[in-house]
Amino acid sequence: MGIAKRIFLLIAGIGQLLAIILLFINLKAAVIFYLIYILLIGGIFILLLLERIKEKEEDDRNDYRDY
Repeated sequence: MGIAKRIFLLIAGIGQLLAIILLFINLKAAVIFYLIYILLIGGIFILLLLERIKEKEEDDRNDYRDY
């Protein structure tokens, strides 16, 4: 999942910069890029939540406090 997060972050960063530039050139394209940016940020949050749930399950399986 690490590669997917990096790709999403890279595309989101480039998309945001491109959307700012497009605000001065073409407003409709800028709005579309901002919508894509919002979707990518949502995808990153979903990946982070899934990763956290996976870590939590792994911690629960490796919990040896009740010896």
